Amino acid sequence: MRCVVVGAGAWGLPAAAELAGRGHDVVLVDRYGVGNPLASSSGPTRLWRLTHPDAVRVRLARRSLEAMERLANRASAEVFLRRGLLWRDDVTVPAVLDALGSEGVAHEVVEPDDVARFFPGLRPDGRPAVWQEDAGPVLAAASLRAQAALFEAAGGELVIGPDVRDVRTTSHGVTVRCADGEVFEGDVVVLAPGPGAGPLLTGLGVDLPLRPRLEQVVHVGDPASPGAADDFPCLFDGPREGEPGLYSMPTPGVGYKLGLDRPVRDLAPGDTDRSPDRPLVDETVERVRRDLTALVPRAIDAQVCSWTLSPDGRFVVDRLPGGVVVACGDSGEGFKFSALMGLVLADLAEGGTADADVATFSLARFAEGAEVTEHVLGR
Repeated sequence: MRCVVVGAGAWGLPAAAELAGRGHDVVLVDRYGVGNPLASSSGPTRLWRLTHPDAVRVRLARRSLEAMERLANRASAEVFLRRGLLWRDDVTVPAVLDALGSEGVAHEVVEPDDVARFFPGLRPDGRPAVWQEDAGPVLAAASLRAQAALFEAAGGELVIGPDVRDVRTTSHGVTVRCADGEVFEGDVVVLAPGPGAGPLLTGLGVDLPLRPRLEQVVHVGDPASPGAADDFPCLFDGPREGEPGLYSMPTPGVGYKLGLDRPVRDLAPGDTDRSPDRPLVDETVERVRRDLTALVPRAIDAQVCSWTLSPDGRFVVDRLPGGVVVACGDSGEGFKFSALMGLVLADLAEGGTADADVATFSLARFAEGAEVTEHVLGR
């Protein structure tokens, strides 16, 4: 089968590697290349966790952990670490407990004044928390390198540079047209173009109001001792009293990484400025100073990257008639499911039927239309 994959990021690259590994003829098209600074998938780490406020994502997170272990074994590379996660949030804790309990995931309820026993130096604020040990950093850059190596070893073709503008189904397959006139044809196409998904879906007759955004993460610590927090756990600290939620994880050898659930701005077409937002850096450092007292409240670096909010804050994964597989709307949570998504998208490309959990991400849920709303993500 001839496969064209659009987007060499956290979802497209694993799908291409899996399809090539299954013996298909695969061409992977990306405007800027794997792990480039403009991509949603750039940067050294992301957060993986079993803790979610719904059972579907708990089950998928378990499958994703298995997929990461499979990737690590196949590539002989370390692609994730286990550090545990403390989830503190008075609004979502009941749903988290229900989801973890229904799936038999071991966890511990943490009283408000006991949070520092699980996260050193965390200031109590009267809210309960949940501790779960199956969480940690995804070594994102290492994961992409591993997938790229598997893709190359399987004979896949990576094409960097074309700006994909249009995807059309025909009587003999799918045609992908680029701005420079280059054309790619295949029996099936996998669309995983990150913030570029909206216009391509419109051309296929799918009117889905996606909202690309830019968010920022900051590494803090002492530059003279960048590995001092390598063994720290991860944290989700939910929003309260007008302050945005915060998610954090260690990046080995770099510092402790934090992000606030507050976008830098909406991402407009042609916006290639990824300069850090200084006030947001200062706000993040101040949160560290006030609430995470065992960390050094000093910014080492800051990175701005894109993500795409779907209408309901959940993934969009589906197969359209004519051989088009759609994967978009990462909503800030895409990389933790990267290894699993490669398997899911490859199965759909081969004509497989989505299982019950994956089917919850289909376009069918938007049959009556949708508007983009804000969501607390807790990456």
